Amino acid sequence: MGYDPFLPKFLAFVGFGSIVLFVGGAYDVSPQQGRKEIVIHLMGCFASLLLLLSATGFAFPYIGWGRLALVLALALGFLAVTTIRLFTLKLWDSPRFRERLLLLGATPLADRLIETLSTMRYRGHEVLGYVDDRSETDLCLNDGYQVLGRVSELGRVAVEHRAETIVVTLSERRGIFPLAPVLDCKLRGIRVEDWPSFYERLTGRIGIENLRPSWLIFSDGFHRASMTRTVKRVMDVGLALGFLVLGLPLFVAIAVAVKLESRGSIFFRQDRVGQGGKVFGLLKFRTMYDGAERQTGPVWATPDDPRVTRVGRVLRRSRLDEFPQIVNVLRGDLSFVGPRPERPSFVAMLHERVPYYLQRVSVKPGITGWAQVRYPYGATVEDAAQKLEYDLYYVKNMSIFLDLVILLSTVQVVLFGRGAR
Repeated sequence: MGYDPFLPKFLAFVGFGSIVLFVGGAYDVSPQQGRKEIVIHLMGCFASLLLLLSATGFAFPYIGWGRLALVLALALGFLAVTTIRLFTLKLWDSPRFRERLLLLGATPLADRLIETLSTMRYRGHEVLGYVDDRSETDLCLNDGYQVLGRVSELGRVAVEHRAETIVVTLSERRGIFPLAPVLDCKLRGIRVEDWPSFYERLTGRIGIENLRPSWLIFSDGFHRASMTRTVKRVMDVGLALGFLVLGLPLFVAIAVAVKLESRGSIFFRQDRVGQGGKVFGLLKFRTMYDGAERQTGPVWATPDDPRVTRVGRVLRRSRLDEFPQIVNVLRGDLSFVGPRPERPSFVAMLHERVPYYLQRVSVKPGITGWAQVRYPYGATVEDAAQKLEYDLYYVKNMSIFLDLVILLSTVQVVLFGRGAR
């Protein structure tokens, strides 16, 4: 007697659905997204899911859905996900569900925090104002926020304005940190967060502006268990071997295209700084004309770089120029996920100009990383500083789960070309 294998079908639906929604960016919280944009985005995701499930059912009839059942399941899934997203958006926009923030110190750190919140349309957060001992005439206040009281009045101001979180944004604390008022608020049940911790929670990066070494020392994170390192290495080797086998035809096609367009070698070897400052040879498909840096020396790539070949532009946009780095992964120079390794000359220069830059080499570098999926390609010292904030977040919070999130997000980058150069 035959039976309908419901469980495999259900698992395929949920599994493929989760992957499509993630890769399609449906889980991203974008401040620019309104209700219309969310609905259109989800329609595209579920249309892709329809094609994927149909192809899976054709290839494996055992878990194939009937047409009516598939349409009904997708319609119900679309309605459920859309309802949840729109309801969540309404909650974020509702003052009742916003986290009420009181800033201790009207400083440039507070200004940066407010600017960051403003780019997010303050979704989920409401800034009440500042607490500072200086008068408003001595301060350059941001976006019209006011000084609500003196530091000694912190407890009264917090209770009066129903503050839920006090963010300490003092630039200097020696001899002026209001220990008693802050402790009183903490004991009243009000959350107290240091500026770097709140900024990390808000943005997924660690702000290096005014960052104290003591915060890095005493904060949670930066712990890498031996089991995590072992599982990460096993994943690296398994993924590398899988990509080599499955991608061999594409590998050969790219090699032929590179060779036919311009003279020179197929591969490009470049010195990069790895874990602990060790220099290794990074492999790539050659994307520039032969000898492109003989006169200029090491320089960052720029948009519409004339040194890049036509095939090279396609490879860079799709990130396929990175394919040979699988060999570096197998040799142990690279992991699939980690901070991108930089050239020695750039590392020396950035070490002098960007604080905490060398801390990123405390872990093995990667083909892709948190900075690559969260920040567009940049070719300036300022860009390097911004990317370092993401790299430090990864170094602090490195885990197998975060690696999986980055790998799935990298699929978004490859498919939609974000961050290509």
